[in-house]
Amino acid sequence: MIWKATIDESILGGVTKDLSPETLDEILDFIKFKKLKMFEKRSFQKKIDKELNDLGETSLTHLKEEFHNYKELYPREQ
Repeated sequence: MIWKATIDESILGGVTKDLSPETLDEILDFIKFKKLKMFEKRSFQKKIDKELNDLGETSLTHLKEEFHNYKELYPREQ
């Protein structure tokens, strides 16, 4: 695996110097997309964790019962 510093150095060092402005714009859009996707995933997980932590014992017990054997009852199609 390439380390982040190596990637940063490659980009800053000229690996992109021969690319067209349009291609560079596409690369920048992709980087922004990946960062947004990563942020949204973390944000969503934090929200779920908070909501689960805020549940009362009765609600938590009900939730566990609701999803008991869920994977066996509803297997994912491959």
